[in-house]
Amino acid sequence: MDTTTARRGGTLLAVLVGLLLLALGGAPVAHACSCVGYDFDEAVEEADLIADVRVQHELEAEDGYVTYYAVVDRVWKGEHARTIRLGTHEQTTACGLGRIPPDSRLRLWAYGGDGSYSTNWCALPQKPPSDVRAALTEKLGEPTDLTDIPLPVEPERVPRPPSWPLYAVGVVLVARVSMQAVRAAAVGVGLALHRRSRG
Repeated sequence: MDTTTARRGGTLLAVLVGLLLLALGGAPVAHACSCVGYDFDEAVEEADLIADVRVQHELEAEDGYVTYYAVVDRVWKGEHARTIRLGTHEQTTACGLGRIPPDSRLRLWAYGGDGSYSTNWCALPQKPPSDVRAALTEKLGEPTDLTDIPLPVEPERVPRPPSWPLYAVGVVLVARVSMQAVRAAAVGVGLALHRRSRG
């Protein structure tokens, strides 16, 4: 009888702790990219830029949105700029293209203008033809080749933030130094009050 009661008590305690943790921390949010989607003709119509590009390097990153410096080699539709700023989310669950490694080549379907564009998985045709290049050329004509145009001076690369272990060590060091300073101040105030009460 005592064993059964103890088992029930342990189970009840585990359930209560689980509910408390769920209430305090919340359940993890499930994210998934969900696009209405375009067919090929709609995707061509909606895009401001359709081009072959080479991602050179990252320019900046904030709250998961990453901006890259990209060189444009061929343009089917849109601005004929030799370089662009290209933004996308680093999380594919947010429909971004993810982190793009340097020197990656992409056939880009993007929105924007004046040298600054953004893209995501939703910009791409949902059921592309087997030969996208041929389909684009048939619909829009031969792409404009920009490879003979000299590249402008590249913007400076943004230094990558330190990895989280270095950041964590820095936070711990700052916290320890701060705690030592608070302790020293408390001891100083205590000594001053003690001397004042004696004198």
